[in-house]
Amino acid sequence: MTVGLKEILAVLENPMLDGDLSVEISGASHDSRKIRPGWLFVAMAGENSDGHDFIAQAIHAGASAVIAEKARAEIFEPVPWIRVPDSRSALGPVAALLNGRPTTKMVLVGITGTNGKTTLTFLLEAMVKAAGGKPGVIGTISYRWGNGGELNAVHTTPEASDLQFLFKEMVEAGVTHTFIEVSSHGLHRGRLLGCEFDLGVFTNLTQDHLDYHGNLEDYYLAKQTLFTKLLPASSKKDATAVVNLDDPYGRRLALETESLPVMGYGLAPDCEIHPTAVTVTANGISATVSTPRGQIAIFSRLTGSFNLMNILAAIAVAEKLGIPSDAVQKGIEAVDAIPGRLERVLSKSGTIFVDYAHTPHALKNVLEALKIIRTDRIITVMGCGGDRDKTKRPLMGMEAAAGSDFVIVTSDNPRSEDPLDIIRQVEEGVRSYGFTRCSKVLNGQPLKSRCYNVIPDRRDAITWAVNHLKGGDILLVAGKGHETYQEIKGVRYPFDDREVLREELKRRAALRQGPVECSPLVDNAEHPHRESGRTGQ
Repeated sequence: MTVGLKEILAVLENPMLDGDLSVEISGASHDSRKIRPGWLFVAMAGENSDGHDFIAQAIHAGASAVIAEKARAEIFEPVPWIRVPDSRSALGPVAALLNGRPTTKMVLVGITGTNGKTTLTFLLEAMVKAAGGKPGVIGTISYRWGNGGELNAVHTTPEASDLQFLFKEMVEAGVTHTFIEVSSHGLHRGRLLGCEFDLGVFTNLTQDHLDYHGNLEDYYLAKQTLFTKLLPASSKKDATAVVNLDDPYGRRLALETESLPVMGYGLAPDCEIHPTAVTVTANGISATVSTPRGQIAIFSRLTGSFNLMNILAAIAVAEKLGIPSDAVQKGIEAVDAIPGRLERVLSKSGTIFVDYAHTPHALKNVLEALKIIRTDRIITVMGCGGDRDKTKRPLMGMEAAAGSDFVIVTSDNPRSEDPLDIIRQVEEGVRSYGFTRCSKVLNGQPLKSRCYNVIPDRRDAITWAVNHLKGGDILLVAGKGHETYQEIKGVRYPFDDREVLREELKRRAALRQGPVECSPLVDNAEHPHRESGRTGQ
């Protein structure tokens, strides 16, 4: 479809047009490399580059008009030019218009919070399928929808022009409900502008992304915009906030969300969605949950109290969307694992889990869940990413020590930083909990409790941990979860914790150290080169 500049001007705030108003536009992008003839180029300032520097390339590629924050230079005279105060705020509404306002043609649920977003999308996706609908998901692991549509996730929340195109693809594929993980970065950068939300979900808020937001208050305020700006502006009837009232920031949000109805969920009996009976075991979660439609009995193969909260959130969303109770039950039962979220690998030499936990709160929750099933030691392999919030590194080390008998500190995604500097900061937290660094441990010698080791190479750390497991041990490999790469000095090398574990377990089996049984693991990554696990030292 094509849209005239007059229609585009109507969705912008304080636009100033210089040029031919009769020009027709068929698409838009912020990336000059994606521009096609007849498209609109939106020049935006980024963290590493400024789109205003690429206007000439966009015009050369066929851009029929430009949106920019700067005045037109003489060299761009033939091209219609729309000057706006904020290009980022312009991209979303324009992209939505050019793609036929796709979010008005589906149910759209935005999910924000530090933890739980991905698991919640899987639960809701299963519920909609059980109810006979066609769900779509945009999130950390992938962008996926019916009829085989699936793309690897580049960002948790894509840039506005890419996002609206995805929504259009979903509508054309017959998607009825889309669940999108709404990141604080996406909200702060205006990527969700132009979206018409039915529901917004707030899961929790704990320390993360302070390298970007600066402090916890600004991090919260970024997430708050889903509920104070986007939802109130939605054209959808009865737009609603679903909020975790057990979380202090959730309680605050419920009070500050004055223009919207709020449905609260949590353990507290004053929540509209709350459990009246709960049993959490190694085999899963059984609960009776009170809802406005009556009580519902559920069973989930997921375990841990944090997953109970995810289930309550999913039930709350289902309540507002009118998903039948039997589909809610079937959907919850259908989800037996989430990629990289307490993903399990079984071996005769111990029980192994891979988890994405990369914040202090998430790591604490996972280790508390593992305590339920422990029969002997809990051994944790963990590290922290580079170029991210440095203040959480000792906190991560402290939580690893608090929940484990033995900790192996290793490299995560060091990015541009020296991995040994990151490791030293994590060590501070491990030592602050009273752990001491062990001397060299010989094969066969039992590990001492309240000790830790440092193995900078992540592959070596995982291998070392596997070879020191005994029958009743639990090994947690934390931090990367579903990721299939390790980023070192700007290069992403193929690396998958699950693949490394499988390779080591196969090697042990070949050496006849006992039969090994593995749960299904993702097998789509390239075999990591030996150097891919190195820390670039």
